[in-house]
Amino acid sequence: MNVTEPIINAALLGTAAKEFIPSGFPLPLEETFRHIQEKSTDPESALYQIGALAFAYHRAGTRPLTGTQTTPIKEAPEDTTPYFDREAGELLTHLHANRNRYLLLYAYRKAIACKKLIPPYYQQTLISRAFDRTNPDKHEEQALLSILTGNRGRWLLCQMELPDWGNNEKETWETASHEERKRMLRQIRKENPEQGIALLQTELKNESAAHRNELIQCLQINLCKTDESFLQDIASTDRSNNVKETARTLLSRIPDSEWVKTYCNLLRGKLHYNMFLGWSYDTIDFTPEMKQLGLEEISPNKKEKDKEYLLRQLAERVPLHFWCEFYNCHPEKAANKLAKRPPFNTYFNISKPIENFNDNLWAYHTLKEYADPARILSLVGLLTAEQREEITLGRNNKEFHSVPETWFNADGKTWGMKFSIQVLNKLLQSKYYYNPTETAERLACYLPAEIACWLEQQAAVPDTHSNIANFCRSITEYIKQKERINILFNDIQ
Repeated sequence: MNVTEPIINAALLGTAAKEFIPSGFPLPLEETFRHIQEKSTDPESALYQIGALAFAYHRAGTRPLTGTQTTPIKEAPEDTTPYFDREAGELLTHLHANRNRYLLLYAYRKAIACKKLIPPYYQQTLISRAFDRTNPDKHEEQALLSILTGNRGRWLLCQMELPDWGNNEKETWETASHEERKRMLRQIRKENPEQGIALLQTELKNESAAHRNELIQCLQINLCKTDESFLQDIASTDRSNNVKETARTLLSRIPDSEWVKTYCNLLRGKLHYNMFLGWSYDTIDFTPEMKQLGLEEISPNKKEKDKEYLLRQLAERVPLHFWCEFYNCHPEKAANKLAKRPPFNTYFNISKPIENFNDNLWAYHTLKEYADPARILSLVGLLTAEQREEITLGRNNKEFHSVPETWFNADGKTWGMKFSIQVLNKLLQSKYYYNPTETAERLACYLPAEIACWLEQQAAVPDTHSNIANFCRSITEYIKQKERINILFNDIQ
């Protein structure tokens, strides 16, 4: 029966109009009800007590388990590291509740520097988020929380039936899923690149072509000369053309690899530059070897000569030290000269080799010499925060609709004031007025605190579009939250 229905009816009629007589209830309840009524001098108070008891019985549904049926839980181990104050836990859970993913990660990183732990009361909520399969930052959050939750965090994982923080490290390569193998390999490449090669050599041949291709792509992390032998073997023996092509692409990104040396040897002596006459080029015949190197014989542009197209492909595949040899000067000057007057006129894409070799110095001096819109979009991400302050982004906003992913530097270092204003000006002057809230939050993590006044001024301009004004105000609010994080987690900068 429904144990609450008779009580609700009695409450609706009122104790003054009708006496509540327990009848038809489970025997333990009826006995308790009569005991309450006998001890109570006020029928209304007795009904309240009976209602509370019935509600508890209804919610519980069953009698308590006996001692032999219960599962004992060990007490959480003590932490020697001190805890943050309650305010810190409330801030972190507030960021989680408001889905501020970027500020939450920012706060975690700041908290780690304080060498304190998140208060126990708030740990379960944050751990649940870190193991949510829909969370795009779950692996990073798990790594950070493994430090910030201490012994109690590890104890909670057991109670929540979640894997231990270090479980992924203990998991063997043989038993891991493909996605987990990729994650493991990327992590190993960050810490010990050579170990990543050794891991791949164990069972790579047993993988499907698509899986082999994805695993080999992970080698672009900390790619270096020691990877060359393995990649050469893949490029010459693998059964899949796609896998071979991936290996060749990675070989072409190692500046001192034999693959790149071949490009340099083929191009050496074929280009000539005269201060008065400009560039001139020798002819070069297309060979089967060049096809193996990924070169094409016929230019897709009918206005470009095929012979020059072949040389241009080589020129876009050689590192900065080739141009140092060509100009007979140091790297900074070679980069400036090439940026100022490149070969093959507008057909030559100087950003291509700079990105390919991930060359910070080359990118910096190229942008200092001439920062056209195309170069800016592709190369700024290679610069440090200090170098970006010396670059002028220009006024052309035609292609600037959002901040490129690569501009959000992985080190999380705050941008300088000059670069920040240039980026915001490009966003605000774009014909696309709408910028999502997520962009505002992410920008706030990189913008300096003093830019808040500038943003408020932009929002207050009379003719400012409402979406732009709201975007500026959103960034300002997120910057204030970031500053609260800085203060709370003892940022001394």
